Amino acid sequence: MNRPTSSTPVAWLDKAVLIHVSVLLLGSSWAFGGNIDWARQALSIWASLALPITVASFFQPNGLHSSKRRLIWLLPPLLYVALVLISACNPSFRSIAVDGNVLLAHKGAPYPLLPSSANPSASLAALWFGTGVYLSAFNLVVVVRRRTTLRFLLILIATNALALSVFGALQKLSSAGFYFGAETSPNKRYFATFIYNNHWGAFMVLCLAATLGLLFHYARNYRARDLWHSPFTLAVLAVLLIALTGPLSASRAATVMAALLLTIATAHALAKVIAARRSAGRAAWPAVALLLIFVSTSVSAAGWLSFRSLNERIVETRTLLEKNQSLLGARVELYRDTWELASRRPVFGWGLNSYDITFQLIRPRPLQASRQYESSYATAHNDWLQSLAETGFAGTILLVLTAALPLASLRSSQLRHPLVAYPLIGLGLILLYAGMEFPFSCGAFLITFWILFFTLVRHAELSAQAPR
Repeated sequence: MNRPTSSTPVAWLDKAVLIHVSVLLLGSSWAFGGNIDWARQALSIWASLALPITVASFFQPNGLHSSKRRLIWLLPPLLYVALVLISACNPSFRSIAVDGNVLLAHKGAPYPLLPSSANPSASLAALWFGTGVYLSAFNLVVVVRRRTTLRFLLILIATNALALSVFGALQKLSSAGFYFGAETSPNKRYFATFIYNNHWGAFMVLCLAATLGLLFHYARNYRARDLWHSPFTLAVLAVLLIALTGPLSASRAATVMAALLLTIATAHALAKVIAARRSAGRAAWPAVALLLIFVSTSVSAAGWLSFRSLNERIVETRTLLEKNQSLLGARVELYRDTWELASRRPVFGWGLNSYDITFQLIRPRPLQASRQYESSYATAHNDWLQSLAETGFAGTILLVLTAALPLASLRSSQLRHPLVAYPLIGLGLILLYAGMEFPFSCGAFLITFWILFFTLVRHAELSAQAPR
């Protein structure tokens, strides 16, 4: 049997998948980060086209029907869909009118032993979007036959992030306002087209990881007359500009994660430079010194450009400390209350996308509460805890398996390629970050997360099949 390589012609279905996920990536990132109602609905409709593509893959040679492993990968998401659908048919809250206000009151589910939802319509909307996004990205592993297609997708991720970074930097440095004053953001800490700067930060970390993978890929694979006349130069520029937006956006977490990625990349580069110089019988210290000077100069320039944003956060932190307010106290209390909510229904939870309603069982919300200082929350600021509260241990374990099963199928040797290793590091950082923030509530981030994940999985598989 002939194995697909980079020289395999592009089939029509490959092109369809590439166009489909590209529109998802670009549309979500430029339309308010995919985080307003009309954008989320449009993205859900477009993502639904993944289903006919998946069905079409059954009729292709070596399609989905021929791979038991691929079918096993689909089992956890299918069970998750079943869990949410059952919960939507078993509502646990009912509407009541109080002083002209329509509220949802907990009355218990008709079938207490089955999954239930406090807000079935919100659960179904979230399921529609999430399932469409997952299946769109999953199609990459069942359809794409060429590594060049996957590299094009990574280049698109990097180029799009670069354009957004320049857009956001100009917008921030000029104080021109959201979309350069054309729109008003509901959150004062916005960046580029993203309503919330920490959502931009999580998105940026994924894109930075993909760009670093491209940088090291082109460092060892280029066809120009020398390294600096290859795509490597553009990758270096993209890394610098994308990483700059961490401190420029005033996102402390994004700054730390970008610094970690760049530290790993710098150590990797130093090791490669030293090994190359020694194998050539030349002194390593001049090249090492030049690299360290370049890194130091870049960090200094980033600090200078981001001085105003960094100073704002420093002053804010100092003010809180002077008022004897703990930086983590409110979060710890929120996490404790969220865990209490999750412990009341530990198996199936309270229903997907129902946290804002069910959390009122723990912290009742005054009818006229100020949005900024209300006693309840729309999110738990911890995606892992919120998942436990909404879908219980059953749903959370199924979510983990959707990524764990494909990843477990790869050998350790397949994870060493820079186009696999760096995106994987970025994804790992984000999964840790989700323990203190809510990046997965951002549409553009969720789309980029799954597309990047299945791109690296498929690239690892094709690299193992290709002749050396």
